[in-house]
Amino acid sequence: MSSLSLFGKKRFSGIFWTQSVGAFTDSFFKQTLLALVAHRGLQFMGMSEETLSQLAGAIFMAPYFFLSATAGQLADKFDKAGIIRRLKALEILFAVIAALAIYFQNMNWCVVSLIFFAIQSSFFGPLKYGILPQLLEPEELVAGNAWVETSTNLFILVGTILGTEFITRNVPDVVTGGLLVAISLLGLFFSTTIPEAPGNTSVKVDWNPFVPTWQTIVLVGQKRSILNSILGISWFWALGMVMLGAFPVYTTKFLQCNLEVSTLLFVVFSIGVALGSVLCERLSFGRLELGLVPIGSIGISLFLALLWLLGNPLPAHDHPLSGLEFIQTGGGIAIAICVLLFCLFSGFFIVPLYTLIQQRSDADTRARVIAGNNIVNAFFMVIAAGLTAVAQSKLHLTYPQIFGALAIVNLVVSVYIYTLIPEFTVRFIAYLITHFLYRLKVVGEDKIPAEGPVVLIANHVSFVDWLIVMASVKRPVHFVMWYTYFNIPGLRFLFKGAGVIPISSARLRPKILAEAFVSIKRYLDEGEVICIFPEGTITKTGELNKFRNGVEKIVELNPVPVVPMALKGLWGGNFSRYKGGFFSRFTRRPLRSKIEVIVGDPIAPEDVKADDLQNRVAELGGDKL
Repeated sequence: MSSLSLFGKKRFSGIFWTQSVGAFTDSFFKQTLLALVAHRGLQFMGMSEETLSQLAGAIFMAPYFFLSATAGQLADKFDKAGIIRRLKALEILFAVIAALAIYFQNMNWCVVSLIFFAIQSSFFGPLKYGILPQLLEPEELVAGNAWVETSTNLFILVGTILGTEFITRNVPDVVTGGLLVAISLLGLFFSTTIPEAPGNTSVKVDWNPFVPTWQTIVLVGQKRSILNSILGISWFWALGMVMLGAFPVYTTKFLQCNLEVSTLLFVVFSIGVALGSVLCERLSFGRLELGLVPIGSIGISLFLALLWLLGNPLPAHDHPLSGLEFIQTGGGIAIAICVLLFCLFSGFFIVPLYTLIQQRSDADTRARVIAGNNIVNAFFMVIAAGLTAVAQSKLHLTYPQIFGALAIVNLVVSVYIYTLIPEFTVRFIAYLITHFLYRLKVVGEDKIPAEGPVVLIANHVSFVDWLIVMASVKRPVHFVMWYTYFNIPGLRFLFKGAGVIPISSARLRPKILAEAFVSIKRYLDEGEVICIFPEGTITKTGELNKFRNGVEKIVELNPVPVVPMALKGLWGGNFSRYKGGFFSRFTRRPLRSKIEVIVGDPIAPEDVKADDLQNRVAELGGDKL
């Protein structure tokens, strides 16, 4: 089913359009305020345009530090849709005040209105991402996040452009203010279509901003995968802030272009993130695909490095180039492509991380976790702005040199994160294998329960079977693996990070066997998915080996359903034990050969027998596995 079908569902369209017009309102008013200073000479406390621009950015970030935690508590406690409607009603009041301030050219009240909008946005952030898992099915969540990211960037882009154009083209102020109020009214209308999303009334709301802020930060650190996802998202927005802040000076001072070239690159930036978000959804195939995150980070570093290596590729010119002149040069096109692809790969990076936070945080604390994400985001952006200022003023780095430094730092940060959390690396390898070395088709994946404990069993054809299964199942899977494979030097950290459970026989390593059953019980008690290969060894003939009774013992101790799976098409490939060596296996199973994972019906724990499971897998696989 196409992700476009989400727009036909009221449960998604309401929040989508509410947050979209909200993004437009914020950016339109903020840019209108700056344009009033730049083009009409209005002042706030005697500040220059540059200083007021920095102040406007600080005004929008400050509430995320001090109010996000309280906002998260409110969102977890009460009906999220109801809070959104109240916020949108307040937004209309703020818009009326802003419209009057624009009409009377009162910059003091413009800044006050900006503060109101910033506070409203800080409360809306945890609601926007916190409500999506309640409105969408698990398989729709990646698409929902992708469309939200896409619309946010595009509506910010449109609002920013129109905010400048309305002032520079002398559109009557009553029209400018009227549009602001009309869009806010539209936001309230869309908010009334959002279905109820009840919270947990037992959650305590603390109005002292410092206490819940610290509690929220502690909450974020309780799950390592969530913490590192938040750090990854925050790192991206720090990069994004440096890039967006660089465009005006980079284009006018370094490239010697007109300021409209800065606007052009901003347009490219927004379109790039939007395209990357949509493409990420397409390449995720309806599941949380963490394998795209390393691909995203590689692309980010690559195109930042290319911007550095390009330097100033524009031909010599005796006047500032216009936007049209810029894109008519080969160097201008190269810069625009690098910015576009930097942002496109950023979409690969942030959409899965947002989805991971939503899926793996507890429903009762999800909004507070997202509030914690906003706090850390704001902190990273402030630090990034400060370090960039130091790099320019003290180290005298040009922006291309800053881009190069960021490329290196991004690579180091990425390697650190993927070493710390090997799940990203494992999913990356699984993604490459199933989409570049093979063409994977999954049949019957909906037969695997969407939640609750379950044991998966499959035939064992190759050394990458576990990666194939991992890529085929929407839920995280913990694999039971023979201990000698688990202890392979250099790979142990990957297996351990992926939650692989080493196992042995009672005769060889009784302690490892006992520990394996303890780990299996713990994961199943936590509602997780376990996968085992009952043959106990990789086939040497392509035919099924006899299934051992270990699965019967597991289910006897942990009465959970068992789902049989058949892996087809892997026999004869380079990861199988097909005879003849590499070249004969390659010619028999060339790159991008088709493989299948066929999922059978769940089996009740009381009906689980090793011989019956073997017959079921054989039937699923047809004539030849």
